[in-house]
Amino acid sequence: MECRHAAVSSLSWALVVGAAAYLLRQTRSCGQYGRYTKTDSRCWPATLGWFLQEVPAFLVPLLLLLSSEEPEARTGRTVLICTFMLHYFYRLEQEDDLRRRE
Repeated sequence: MECRHAAVSSLSWALVVGAAAYLLRQTRSCGQYGRYTKTDSRCWPATLGWFLQEVPAFLVPLLLLLSSEEPEARTGRTVLICTFMLHYFYRLEQEDDLRRRE
């Protein structure tokens, strides 16, 4: 698997700059969370927020699987990633069942 140093470096710096900008923004405003959120304020729907938070856990292994060019390492990687994704979707189903019961 080939490492793309320029892409990794660029994305790393984008992460550092984005984190600094977010930290600066958060220190100048009061962030509301969970039960402390005012009901009349603008908020993201919880389902959309959860989806945006969790989608990388699904997409990163899938992209690793699809971008693999080494045929001899592909079988083990495929089994590992598929097992992780099965575990992830199983947990998703359990959490959904718990939400329905509440």
